[in-house]
Amino acid sequence: MKKNREKVLTKNLKEDLRDLERYIEEFSTFLPLAVCTANPLGIIININQAFQNLTGYDATAIVGELAINLFSNKKEAETLEKTVFKEKTVRTKELILLTKEKKEIPVSVSASTREDETGNIIGYFLAISDISEFKKLQEGLEEKVEERTQELQEKIEELERFQRLAVGRELKMVVLKEEIQKLKEELEKSKPST
Repeated sequence: MKKNREKVLTKNLKEDLRDLERYIEEFSTFLPLAVCTANPLGIIININQAFQNLTGYDATAIVGELAINLFSNKKEAETLEKTVFKEKTVRTKELILLTKEKKEIPVSVSASTREDETGNIIGYFLAISDISEFKKLQEGLEEKVEERTQELQEKIEELERFQRLAVGRELKMVVLKEEIQKLKEELEKSKPST
């Protein structure tokens, strides 16, 4: 009776474990965010479908490679890796991802350590978001700001020229009025008295 109960429990646990593994696999496939898992040495041990779509690497080509080799600036990638081990989490660090075809893609990278049940670090997760569209939009906005600034500078210069002309003209008017007033006074003085 006890052995049957243990068999049933073991069977149920195995089924639960298979269901959990299937759930994790389905969730990982569904997740639109590119994610890879690395061991404590920084070696990639797992990737999801979004990672494959973004980088062009399939699991057989990239698993076993160093995660820092995914990025064009190795020093920045090493700094990110050191920071995640030190602080346990890194949020939104901008790096340049190198695809399998060596295409450079600006990305935002977040990382978080993986720990075992006793708190020992057993690796880390990397979440990678393509920000190339955001960068294009940002560059476009920066260009528009620069154009608008140039337009405004030109308007300011035009207004300053106009102000100099207007002030110069006003000063001439004041001088002319003073001369007219002097002439009137001289004319009055030169009139014969009656």
